Amino acid sequence: MESADRVSEVAMDADAVLMVKVSEGDDHALRMLIEKWKNPLLNFFYRSVKDVHTSEDLAQKTFINLYRAREGYTVRGKFSTYIFHIARSVLINEFRRAKRKPAEVTDPADMPAVAVEDASSKMAELEEIFQNTLQLLPENQRTSILLLKQQQLSYEEIAEIMRANVSNVKTWIHRARMALKEALMRYEQ
Repeated sequence: MESADRVSEVAMDADAVLMVKVSEGDDHALRMLIEKWKNPLLNFFYRSVKDVHTSEDLAQKTFINLYRAREGYTVRGKFSTYIFHIARSVLINEFRRAKRKPAEVTDPADMPAVAVEDASSKMAELEEIFQNTLQLLPENQRTSILLLKQQQLSYEEIAEIMRANVSNVKTWIHRARMALKEALMRYEQ
């Protein structure tokens, strides 16, 4: 089926049109998608793994999986839902892999000392509390709150990405917000 026919079937967003072109072998369309979605994916992964290099690796795996799935791509909604579904699967696989193979222990004496200005020290502490609390959240809560706040997706889009119903997504987001709020309240005391 020609891309023009597939595009006319459903009103698609620009990224879905590009993905249809990718499915037909257009490498330029793939490069355009990678350029557009690289930073949102890096941010999504960084909030979950707190490591730049791992985030880059996971984003690359997401694009590889996107490319491998190109021939089976069908337009069923927004492209953002499609790519974050792939990203979530990659992230879950990374968590499973990390459980099987724990990270190396680093001696704190080997780590470089970072000087923090007094004015920004409170923000740094808050960010650390946020990151630590985020890491302690169950995967479904962490992913749903990140997709909502970081990627500004709707509850319906998050539900589609996570293959859950909207009421579950609302519950996960509420619980994540409460856990983050409690952590901040403990910090202020």
